[in-house]
Parts: sequence; structure tokens; C-alpha cells
Amino acid sequence: MLRFTGKNVAVNSVIQPRQLHLVLSGQRLASGRLQLSHYARVGRKVSTRSASTSTSSNDKSSHTSNLPPSAVSPRKHRVELKPGPLKRPSPSSATPKPQSISPKKTQPSFPAFRLPPTSSTPDSVPSAIELAKQDIADATAQGVLRPAPHDAGTIKRFTHQAFELLKFYFRGLKAINTHRKQAAAIRLRISTGGAALSRAESRFIKTFQQDALKLIPFVIVVVVMEELIPFIALYVPRMLPSTCVLPGQRDRINAKARNNQQLVLAGNWQIFDLLRKESESSGFIPTLSLKNPGALCGAIGIPAWGPLQLVRWRLQRHLQNVASDDKMLKQEAYGRDLTLPELKEALQERGMSMFSETNSADELRGQLKWWIDMTEAIPEGADAISRRLFVLSIIGSHK
Repeated sequence: MLRFTGKNVAVNSVIQPRQLHLVLSGQRLASGRLQLSHYARVGRKVSTRSASTSTSSNDKSSHTSNLPPSAVSPRKHRVELKPGPLKRPSPSSATPKPQSISPKKTQPSFPAFRLPPTSSTPDSVPSAIELAKQDIADATAQGVLRPAPHDAGTIKRFTHQAFELLKFYFRGLKAINTHRKQAAAIRLRISTGGAALSRAESRFIKTFQQDALKLIPFVIVVVVMEELIPFIALYVPRMLPSTCVLPGQRDRINAKARNNQQLVLAGNWQIFDLLRKESESSGFIPTLSLKNPGALCGAIGIPAWGPLQLVRWRLQRHLQNVASDDKMLKQEAYGRDLTLPELKEALQERGMSMFSETNSADELRGQLKWWIDMTEAIPEGADAISRRLFVLSIIGSHK
């Protein structure tokens, strides 16, 4: 008995661990199978979800690809929290450029005036004595006056210069008498049915008449004190005849007159603008109705002093002379044979003093042609003086 029981106990002790091991291994296999089945179900779910999302994304992409570009929602830009410098848009990109519409050309275009560059620092003004010495030196260099001897002292040099100036003014007075004879010959030729009067001859007669009016006061100054003549040329240049002016004095007189004209045009812009509007509305501006003729006289370089009636008469007479001069210039191919100084003088008489020393003769001739064409184009039905007043108002109101 005891033997059999011992064997059973031994057998059971051997079998039970094996059974326990088998049971445990079975449980592990079952749990492994459960885990595999669970993972398989999860994989199938994930695959079905990915397939559904891929199909939906494909549908969305195909849908968005079929939409127009404006229908696709733009991506949101990332917002930077750090403050940075603001970039200002360029004027060309911010403001659209207006489309240029070319109007019909009913009148000649305004000429492009080229003004001389203005310096910010004012130039030092020399004294009258320095200017007189400079004028005498320039006249001596150009051969108008004979130079003093090299070994001459101060007194001898001063005496020589005074004597040379006296001879120069005496020759100028003789030239006026010669011009008188030449002007009389021209008038005689025209009265007897000879060749027509040219512009050069008309200007010559006009210059002689002005010199004849200045002859008597100038002779008095020469006889009394000829040393005052350089100062007269500096402060009162209109007193000197054209034949008694030194080259340097002539250039300075022209430059000062042109500068005064430019100042008048710049300082009376509103007056010229009102005159232009009145001309455009009515088409006729009588000289007697001008409220401020002094600005117009200053723009064309004639005196503006005296009573109002005298200023208006002076303005009307000047514009009449300009009208007759325009007619001669058009007959002579718009001043084709005029020299550069003659072109500058013609433009200054018409209030067009906006040229500089760098302008060529062709450019000045083009400005003169613009004036003549404008006086014939607008305004229609007005007289010669009203047309020139209208063109002068265009010049004065032009910025």
C-alpha cells in the first residue's frame, strides 16, 4: 500500500508540474491569439479609415482643382509676434498711373523754356567804380578803346582813359548824324516806289528815332561831366543812345532788363491768370479796360511809371509795333536770318525772357515762331492787340 501510494505521489508530483506547464502554455497561446485577432481588427479599422480619408481627400482635391482660382481659399500667413519695420509701398505701386489721353492739337504747344540754374548763395554785387573799370577794360580788350602806354603812371593813365572815352562818345554822336542821313534815304526810296521796307530797315529807323530823342540830354552830360556816364549806364541806362554804349555796358543792361522781366512774370502770376481767363471767356480785351497795365509793361520791358492813361497808351503803342514786326518776321521765314543777339532782343520785346545763355539760335527761333503762330490762332475775331495780350497772359500764367 505504502509502496503504491508513494508511487502515486511521485507520479502526481511529476504529472502536475507538466500539466501546469501545458495549461499555462495553452493560456499563453490563447491570449496570443486574442491579441492577434485584436490587432487584426484594429488594422482593418485603420485601413478602412485611411482608405476613406484618402478617397475623401482625393475628392476634395479634385473638387478644388475644378474650382476657379478665385474660389480656392488662400492659406493663412503666419503672424509674427515680434514687431518689425514697416515697409512703405513705393509710389509707383501704391498709386496707379493715370492713362494719358492725347487731346486734339488745336493750338501750338507751349515751348520748353530752359531757365539758367539759380545758385542758393547770392553773388556779391561789385561797386559802381569797379563796374566802370571793368567796362573800360573790356572795351580796351575788344579794341573799342585804345590801351594806355605800359610806362604810364596813375595820372597819365586816368587822363588817357578820359580822353579815349571822350573820343568814343564823339564818334557815337557822329554815328547818330550818319544814321539820320541813312534813314532819310530809306524813306525817300519807299516814297518814290522803290523796294519795300525790310525788317532790318524798320528796326534801324526805330533805333535812330530813339537815339535822336536822347541826344540833347546826353550832350549836356558829356559837356558838363563825362565821368558820370558810366554811372548813368549803371543806374539810368535808358538815357544813353545806342551808339554811345560800351560792349560791357550793353551786356549788363540787357541782363538787368531780362532779370526784371522774369521777376515781374514770377510775382504777378495771378494777374496774368485772370487776364487769360477773361480772354478765353470774352475773346476781346480792350487796352482801356486793363486794371493793372504796369505788370504787362514790366513783362515786356517798357517803363511802367506815370499816370494810368499814359501807361496804357505806352502798352498799346508797343503791342502795335510788335504786331507789325510779327508780320515782317513771318514774311522773312520767321527770322531765319536773325543773329543770336537779335533773336534775344525780339523775344524780350514780347515778354519771352525765359531763355538762358545756353539756348541755341534754333531754339530761340522756335520760341519766336510759337509766338507768331499763337497770335494768329487764338482768339478768333479779336484784334491784333487783344491777341497779343492773350498770348502774353498765357506766358505769364504758365508755371
